[in-house]
Amino acid sequence: MTAKASGKDSDNVRVAVRCRPINETELRQGHTVVVRADEVHGTIRISKLQSRYDDEVKTFTFDTVFGPDSKQVDIYNATARPIVDFVIEGYNGTVFAYGQTGTGKTFTMEGNRSVPELAGIIPNSFAHIFGHIAKSEEDTTFLVRCSYLEIYNEEVRDLLDRDHTTKKEVCFNSSWDFILVAHA
Repeated sequence: MTAKASGKDSDNVRVAVRCRPINETELRQGHTVVVRADEVHGTIRISKLQSRYDDEVKTFTFDTVFGPDSKQVDIYNATARPIVDFVIEGYNGTVFAYGQTGTGKTFTMEGNRSVPELAGIIPNSFAHIFGHIAKSEEDTTFLVRCSYLEIYNEEVRDLLDRDHTTKKEVCFNSSWDFILVAHA
């Protein structure tokens, strides 16, 4: 049995970090880059401004690291494509984007819809899933369900819900095996 078939490689949580480039406003305000991404070694180095000492540099290691020049398609292929491949096989999949406001979560997840090479994880996932469905045999039936949840200030909303003001209730079962998000 392969690792994929046995689930040994599929059930792990993987953490990928994307470092966005410094933007025009930050450049105008005289900000400097203090975060360095090492994509080869999967590390992020954060240094204090004007520090001459190595002990003032913090290094963090992740499963995958993307620097400021990373392409959307490369991020999709390395992070979300394997998850979508499992979804196509019938398993559930989750991509979780976390970070402060302004760190690039929306761009990574949605991208720029008017420029194909800037499409984010969500449109690439949809294209992947529906491309697979289009190529399947005619007698095959598919059920596709998708949520785009935002957790902000302890409140959960599904951004794909027609009513964006509808709040969801988060419930845990007694053994914390799963989380149920339902209409509040």
